[in-house]
Amino acid sequence: MVLLWPASAAGGGALAATAPAPTWLRVARALAQMHYLPGQVGWAGLGGANPQIWWLWPSGTPSALQVLTPNSPGSPLLFGALDFFAKVHGLPWSNQSSDWFDHDNRHRLYAAILAAHRRGEGAPKPFVWVYVRKGTPETLSIWRYNAETDRGEWVLQSPTNTGVPGAITPNGTWAVYARFLSTRMTGCFPHGECYNDSGVRFVNYFWDGRAVHYFPRLAYGFRQSNGCVELPLKAAQRAYGMMHIGTPVTVAP
Repeated sequence: MVLLWPASAAGGGALAATAPAPTWLRVARALAQMHYLPGQVGWAGLGGANPQIWWLWPSGTPSALQVLTPNSPGSPLLFGALDFFAKVHGLPWSNQSSDWFDHDNRHRLYAAILAAHRRGEGAPKPFVWVYVRKGTPETLSIWRYNAETDRGEWVLQSPTNTGVPGAITPNGTWAVYARFLSTRMTGCFPHGECYNDSGVRFVNYFWDGRAVHYFPRLAYGFRQSNGCVELPLKAAQRAYGMMHIGTPVTVAP
């Protein structure tokens, strides 16, 4: 269990003991109970002297995922769940656009989530988390949550390639915002070589033109790309089948 408050101030500031649960927190609980997020969020004593907010992760959740516990409206895991819910329900929303800063639009999405929760809806696909390590060798792993057993497991491990010096794949966590079975990619490497590749397959964009995708290489496991996360064909196909709009992608050293 991760204690969000009082160990850390939920929402970026102190939570008054008499305050009701903030809307984003009620939305996070609804998304978790519908399995758009793993685990459960709860609170107690918000009207008393010792209010507490906590996130209960499933048994065996990787520590690197627990570090991402949603503790504010801007959490990348919460962003991803909002994106996926909006995609499933055909709602106008993207965390990559001005929608997040449109207060009315954001609260319309919040209201739709709370209404879906009251109707007893559930997420159409399991929560998955993509974990990229820039070690030796570089690897990509996918952890998938099983809501029926309230447990998760690693379901894919593969060597991968990240960006070369001057076009590094940055460390951080972002939600997938666009996906293509096949698309064209253009750009130039830092040393000046440019490319215009058609038919790039199994593409999952997660930040600023960076994507998890298939690209043919003689070998994998070290820095070769122009900032993307490249996979062998079979691994890319499997990853594409498990990922969706909103899937969080973590890139770590």
